[in-house]
Amino acid sequence: MTGVNPVTLRAWQRRYGLLNPMRTEQGYRVYSQADIDKIRQIVVWLEKGVAISKVRPLLDEHESTEGEKPQAEPQAAQHLEAVTSALFDCRGKKLDQLLTQLMKEYPSELFIKQVVNPVEQAIGRADNPLANIQQALWQSAMTERCLALVTKARKRAAKRCFLISFDQHVHYRLWLKAWLLAEKGYDVTILPNLESKLMGLSAAMTASQVEALFVFGEQRISQQGLSQLVSLQRQLDCSIQLMGSIATIHHDVLVQQS
Repeated sequence: MTGVNPVTLRAWQRRYGLLNPMRTEQGYRVYSQADIDKIRQIVVWLEKGVAISKVRPLLDEHESTEGEKPQAEPQAAQHLEAVTSALFDCRGKKLDQLLTQLMKEYPSELFIKQVVNPVEQAIGRADNPLANIQQALWQSAMTERCLALVTKARKRAAKRCFLISFDQHVHYRLWLKAWLLAEKGYDVTILPNLESKLMGLSAAMTASQVEALFVFGEQRISQQGLSQLVSLQRQLDCSIQLMGSIATIHHDVLVQQS
């Protein structure tokens, strides 16, 4: 309902005291409409660049029309500085610690907007002599974090999906997409570098009761691959969605894109 995963909600409660939902006798959290409204308010503040540690006083004063609200440094700037500093100094352990914290405390879409995209821009500057090294470290760290989160999410996943890619060189955003799908409740099976060989995939998905097929790619899919996808869509009783650049490149091939 809010787009915020359970791990993040628990972090907001335990570390920052932002939420205090009721619990059942079995210990499960039960969120009221007031809790849901508060979660949405928190997301709005985060999107404005407010630090998660400084959201509580803003929530307390949310209904007040008087007085000056606390000023918070832009969260995006703080995170970008910390992450890029660890990245540019090639401090892999520090980078992993930062990513572990940020990916737990912030919704995935917001994390991508405020951290991933700015970091990619910083690395890709024309005057950056260490771009290749930093890009390799960044991709490695992000891949490890995403795969760890996808694996952990399987314990509570309620539905299954396949995430495939035809790209010869696996782009790390494939793992980002897997994390996004995991946050939406999917048990994600990742199949990279298929090289347009989809024979048997329909039978495997049917046997595994897979509900959706996601196809990620940053490069044009071959005609053979497109033909197989169209054929697969006719065989399967589930959705097929394109992700990444191919959603634009091949927007007229399949009915559903993402």
